[in-house]
Amino acid sequence: MLFAKRFLKTLIPSVLPMAFAAAALQPTLAISAPISVEANASTIGSEQAASTSLHERLCDVNPNWVSILGSETFDLDGESEVGEVQLLQKHFELVIERLENAKVDDLNASQTKQRRANIQRLREYAVDRVFPQNIFVAGRRPVFIDPWGTHCAVGHLIATSGYPGLARRINEEHRLDELGAITTDGLREWQLASGLRIEELALIQPHCQYRMNSQTIKYPSEIEALILGDSSTVLEALEKGELKVESRCGGKTLLHIAAAAGDLKLVKRLVEMGADLNAVSTLGCDEDETGKGEKHSRFEVRWDGSTQVTKGDRYAGKGRVYQTVRGAFVADVLQDFYGGLAGKNALEFATAEPRPSRYGAPTYAHYGKRMPFGGIGNGSNPLEEVKNERAEVAKWLREQGLK
Repeated sequence: MLFAKRFLKTLIPSVLPMAFAAAALQPTLAISAPISVEANASTIGSEQAASTSLHERLCDVNPNWVSILGSETFDLDGESEVGEVQLLQKHFELVIERLENAKVDDLNASQTKQRRANIQRLREYAVDRVFPQNIFVAGRRPVFIDPWGTHCAVGHLIATSGYPGLARRINEEHRLDELGAITTDGLREWQLASGLRIEELALIQPHCQYRMNSQTIKYPSEIEALILGDSSTVLEALEKGELKVESRCGGKTLLHIAAAAGDLKLVKRLVEMGADLNAVSTLGCDEDETGKGEKHSRFEVRWDGSTQVTKGDRYAGKGRVYQTVRGAFVADVLQDFYGGLAGKNALEFATAEPRPSRYGAPTYAHYGKRMPFGGIGNGSNPLEEVKNERAEVAKWLREQGLK
């Protein structure tokens, strides 16, 4: 490839060859941690400045290039002025050239055959120009499968070589993880048969640029009030028979949501009214549904029905529950922006940690930085309050026998 040949001529003589060039297939997934490259917040959602060298941009796409390319920065006759898709294609071009030039005398016939097939799959993947979207974390981050079902390059190789279930399991357990952190059963066996070394797969895996999106979530009024710390509306609806103790919202029972919110009084009342302590949650919706709204999504979490996702307003806020530290904390625990949580009991909701948002930290943390404890001027800390209340709920649930 002309691009790759021109690129390689620019490399300084001291560049070290990649470790996998003569190494045998690795028996484990352990690889040296790549240098972390964080994007400046001011560049999020926009193209890199034209002054950024191609060398630097490739090291952003995959930090493993840092040790391969050395420290000298370079450009290719204006090649730095490329868009995100073109940049990823150039990354794959260089990876493919390294794969094709690597010494593979140690591979058996089956591994050699699979290696050739996987290189061809990677070439076709690059040509198709359809790459996953990072709507989760600022800067760059691997995204194994995005909400629209688009696989990363490694996920694509796994799925198209006959193991789509393995790709889905990896996504469920390690969606935003680098390859060295992925421990899903079956990956090591696939890698050993694939003809590709761990270091090669680590280099293939790109870090995707964050794309700004807007998401809004709407809960039933009773649940919004509960998340924000007021259980009176739920209690009144239960007393009037307008709600049933076994009612679910986003796949979670009232007991699950009360436990996540740290409302011990409501938890005890629900159990008195016959709530099933051992009930587990179901998903509010699957990824097919969460992807319907695309970049600007509106999530409506409903009583005794699946969460509905539609296209939303580009400039809409995240919703009423995200207007305070407490509400944002509890909402991040419930994870309804991601379809919810399945198979969790009340104790697990009382002890669950908030899921990081697309900014790389739970949303409640950002509210805490912007406002003095959520705007309360009396010195109280609602974040500590809800954590302490959740701890009391967890203690009581354990006393009832939950594990």
